[in-house]
Amino acid sequence: MATRSILLIEHETSLREVLGACLRELGGWHVVLSDSIREGICLCEQQKPHVVLVDTSTPETDALLFIEQLKTHTHRQSIPILLISSRAVFFTADQLRQMGFAGAIAKPFNPSTLPHYIAKLMKWEEADP
Repeated sequence: MATRSILLIEHETSLREVLGACLRELGGWHVVLSDSIREGICLCEQQKPHVVLVDTSTPETDALLFIEQLKTHTHRQSIPILLISSRAVFFTADQLRQMGFAGAIAKPFNPSTLPHYIAKLMKWEEADP
């Protein structure tokens, strides 16, 4: 089975490092880390990950514009985006899809169970990449 790749866009350094380590070590995935949505768009083009995890609470001044650019770019490449947010529980699966997300991960979450949850959201447990 080929190793899956994940692009993680998280502006908080410590959280980005912990999540990256959990996804690598517990999920066995190749993880590309980004501290901004703007950089994430470029990395998405270069790396072509299997999924993008993005925290939308960012200090970037044009965050909404960058998120829309990321959605457009990943849609063209058929790369799903998972939202990481404390507000994720407020949205239904249909609302998330309408907003351009494949699913959401609510904060706070347990980093040790995150790889299993992502695999379940992406239905990776059912098929090979």
